[in-house]
Amino acid sequence: MTLQGPASMPPRLGDHPEYDVVVRSYVQADRNMVGTRFPHALGPDEARDSRASLGAAARACGYSVARVGDLDAPCRSNLAERELYSRPYLLDDDNLAVLKRDSAAWLAVNDANHLSMRAALPGLDLEAAWDIVSAADDQLSDCLGDRPWAFDTGIGYIMSEASRCGSGLSARVTLHAPGLAISGLAETAFKRAMEAGFVVSGSYSSLAASGGSLFDLSLPYACRDPERAALGRLSSAARAIAEYERRARAELLSASPWDILDTIGRAAGKAAGARLLSRDEAADICSGLRLGLALGVLEGLSLEDATDLWPALRVKPAQADGEPEAALRATSLRRAVAGLRFSQGYIDV
Repeated sequence: MTLQGPASMPPRLGDHPEYDVVVRSYVQADRNMVGTRFPHALGPDEARDSRASLGAAARACGYSVARVGDLDAPCRSNLAERELYSRPYLLDDDNLAVLKRDSAAWLAVNDANHLSMRAALPGLDLEAAWDIVSAADDQLSDCLGDRPWAFDTGIGYIMSEASRCGSGLSARVTLHAPGLAISGLAETAFKRAMEAGFVVSGSYSSLAASGGSLFDLSLPYACRDPERAALGRLSSAARAIAEYERRARAELLSASPWDILDTIGRAAGKAAGARLLSRDEAADICSGLRLGLALGVLEGLSLEDATDLWPALRVKPAQADGEPEAALRATSLRRAVAGLRFSQGYIDV
């Protein structure tokens, strides 16, 4: 079977804040049920009972709920590549996949804590993502009735790890920063963010000057600030890095355009002509395409569709007649960029 909701689907076309640089805003709130041992300490019967209680509450609140073992392989791959669930979580057939039918919310049950309420939105929109998570928290708490969240007036919500007690909040933004990588400024820009207390990690590509750079900027693991204050600080840091990235792109394009135009041109050429693509090479190509579209060098593909190529091309395709996965990936990319072209001012540059 398959399971779908807005969270598992491509981003909709729209005016997403800071979307030329900020790919996604993610917010999570963890909760534990009072009177129930933490997930790592649950016996089989207790784990089954807690899954049943939380699954029933989720259904009553309008979520689609499925046992992971009942999902088909493409669906599980899609949930993993869109970063809804970790691969270890999806390897346990008894775990639950829970998606909201009408919003970008989803739930994990008996992961590190009894319930993780999650939401992600395109662009820099942490406040809106928090509103979704907060509404889910209120709704699910009401649906659980006599099994409220474990809470202490002195330390806040009780977590499975003592250092995380408090709000139970986690948040991150994913930034596409090829300009900083190509110009060699990424390390400096992100070092400032780390000095301010944020966590920086790379995704798909490294700091190498390849134009293929996705980075996650996250709240510190033990964040004790009020939720909106913490999210406001993270938003401010993301905006600052986004502005650094725009300056780097503009400087490269005006002062020394060959490196950045070569990155974009090679990406467009490989996308149109490659017959075999590894996952990592596809990620770098998608980065170059997105950079070209954001700068107006390329046209004929929306920024949303270009952004969705990252997870879409990493989903394991259904293979037929012995065709290798790398060939299927290349075919999918060629079809996706069929209308792509250089903008008038850059055709002969």
